[in-house]
Amino acid sequence: MDAIAASRAHIQLAETDAGQWEAHMAAAEAVLRSALQAARQDTALITCLGAVLCDQGKYRDAVNVLETALKLGSTDSHTHYNLGVALAGLAKPRKAMAQFGKAQGLAASSLTWTAYFDPQAQ
Repeated sequence: MDAIAASRAHIQLAETDAGQWEAHMAAAEAVLRSALQAARQDTALITCLGAVLCDQGKYRDAVNVLETALKLGSTDSHTHYNLGVALAGLAKPRKAMAQFGKAQGLAASSLTWTAYFDPQAQ
C-alpha cells in the first residue's frame, strides 16, 4: 500500500473510532512524513500532509508544508484550499480567502484531499 492510501486508511479509522482519533491522525501524519523522506519534492504527499496537519489543528506547520508544495510547483486546487484552511485557522482571513479563490480556478488531484473546514465556525 502506498503512503497516500495508507494515510487515508488511518484517517478513515479516525472517522469511525473517535476514541482513538488522535492516535489515528498521528499515524496518518507519520506515514506521510516517512514517505517524504524518500520523495521530498512530491507535491501530492506534501498536500496530503498539509491536510492532515490542518485537521489536527497544526496550522502553522501546515502553512509551512503547503507553501513548500506551492514553491515546488503544485497546481492542485487542494494545495491552495488546504493553505486557505490553515491561514483561516491562524486568523488570517484575507490571506485565507485569497487561497480559496485560487483553489476555485484549478483542477483537483485525485490523489489528494481537502482539510476539514467549517466556515460557520470561523
